[in-house]
Amino acid sequence: MNNKMWVIAKKDISEAFRSRSTYFVVLIMIVLTIIYILSYVEVVKPLDKQQAITYSRTFMNSLAYVLPMMFSIFVCSVFANYSVIVDKAKRNIESLMATPVNIKQIWLGKSLAVTLPSLMVGITIAILSYLVMNIWFVIPKTSIFIFPDVLAIVSTFILVPVLLFSIVTIVTYIQLVITNPRIGNFVFSGIFFLLLFGVNILNSMGFSFAFVYLAVIVLCSVISYILSLSLSKERVLLSNKV
Repeated sequence: MNNKMWVIAKKDISEAFRSRSTYFVVLIMIVLTIIYILSYVEVVKPLDKQQAITYSRTFMNSLAYVLPMMFSIFVCSVFANYSVIVDKAKRNIESLMATPVNIKQIWLGKSLAVTLPSLMVGITIAILSYLVMNIWFVIPKTSIFIFPDVLAIVSTFILVPVLLFSIVTIVTYIQLVITNPRIGNFVFSGIFFLLLFGVNILNSMGFSFAFVYLAVIVLCSVISYILSLSLSKERVLLSNKV
């Protein structure tokens, strides 16, 4: 990783973890996990053991795909506030551009500052949620631990990180070049809900989660590359003239 990008990212990450909003979002994710648990318990309650095993495999495998993506993107909504918005409000972005770093390093460093901690928090809570559901609810009903399939594991540790970073680069670009960087958060929220509902709809139509994630990665990567061609310090500075 480029050292200059890491220095930029490290500062933003430390600021985000000092925010109460981060821990509030963690609390919301715990509540969402409880909702998932209650929905599972309600369905398996009348089922016999074999039916419960069949349903549990499907349900838990879906969680292995959805929770890491959903939780990581959800955390991004908080960390995105500390990547560009605070720097533009305090005029720190101008000082940063006066240092020997180019605008693309700033862009990617800011994107990493959102992506890395969001993945760490989101995936950790998703894994803990999966374990809790298995140990406390699935095993008592089925007598077995439901492991996610290999593709779900690959999705969690490879596809979701790449997917998240590709989305964050787009949002960070918008925050850098638009006068009101908070518009980027609305764009991020729109992408989040489209992705969340779109993934589930496409999966119900027979498309695998991994295939959908790959398609979104390709789309967002192309958009990000096109945007990078027009990114310049001048555009960022002009957007900060309010």
